Amino acid sequence: MEKILSNELKKMGYKLKNANNGIVEFYGKEYDYYKLNILLRTAERVMIKIGEFYAETFDELFDGILDIDLKQYLPKNGKIIIDKVRSSKSKLYNKSTIQSIVKKSIIENLKKGYKINTYNEEKGVYKIRVYIKNNKVTLALDTSGDGLHKRGYRKYVSEAPLRETIAAAMILKSGWKRRYPLIDPFCGSGTIPIEGVLYGLNIPPGIYRDFSFNDWYNFNSNLFDGMKKELLKEIDYNKELKIYGYDKAYKMIEIARKNAGNFDINKYITFVKANMESINLDYKEGHIITNPPYGDRLKDKDHAEKIYEQMRYLKRKYPDFKYTIITSHEEFEDFFGSKAKNKKKIINGNHEAYIYYFEGV
Repeated sequence: MEKILSNELKKMGYKLKNANNGIVEFYGKEYDYYKLNILLRTAERVMIKIGEFYAETFDELFDGILDIDLKQYLPKNGKIIIDKVRSSKSKLYNKSTIQSIVKKSIIENLKKGYKINTYNEEKGVYKIRVYIKNNKVTLALDTSGDGLHKRGYRKYVSEAPLRETIAAAMILKSGWKRRYPLIDPFCGSGTIPIEGVLYGLNIPPGIYRDFSFNDWYNFNSNLFDGMKKELLKEIDYNKELKIYGYDKAYKMIEIARKNAGNFDINKYITFVKANMESINLDYKEGHIITNPPYGDRLKDKDHAEKIYEQMRYLKRKYPDFKYTIITSHEEFEDFFGSKAKNKKKIINGNHEAYIYYFEGV
């Protein structure tokens, strides 16, 4: 995922510093996080790095935070929440103790910086994340709030829905161009076809939702509203898209249509109740991008493997199509009867999964 997100940022003109372990670091300007939260398709959160130092003891952790100029990031009356702690290969690993010490040190820092005796947590929520690796402590301020996969259109979900950011990553990774058809034979609640429309029409995924920074003391509503107006002008509702979503359960097709309706994009997707073998479209080239049922979802690995074998039907019917498929099955290629051009391991919710990419004949 880091490489796909890195490419998004490079296309937006950002200079990257680092990309690994689920984090992409880059240089931005003040208030850039407004547009980044609205525009990025594959990022889960946009965070501002507010401090970095080494610490092997809790005293060093406390003192390291005291040395950061937190006034430029945090107000004297914000609600401070230590949202998450991650520690690996470090002497400090007790998460609850780290949480407590970081919170106390931040409060002391702000009391000293603002020359106040009491810190009252009143307006705006400021969520801080703490990452410790090889004894290097990184403090990051979360600007997003809810994860960016929560676009706002998916009010209804299937049993094991694909995260929206991963669906977007599959589309970007596939190299899909708008002139080609995009087919999802196992569309479930419609995530992949809907993300296809957002990308195809240039609809920013975060354009209709709010973020943590909307309640911050330095929130510039005029700048934010003006930015959204400009981005809305760039949406091209006149594009013709050939996007199809199939599912054998009529209930799922209904759910997918309702979800697409939440962003008023139903007319760009053809949702059809049909099993995979019934798909019959007269296209020579295109993309099949899908999240087929797998063992964890079905509680039946054998049944999932039979579905993978049946997917060879698609390969025979559409030999010149490109295929981007996500599944938790490491031997998917064996059942599909084809060797992937590349295979990427990712995390989807609590599951490890693989994105397989197959070139057309």
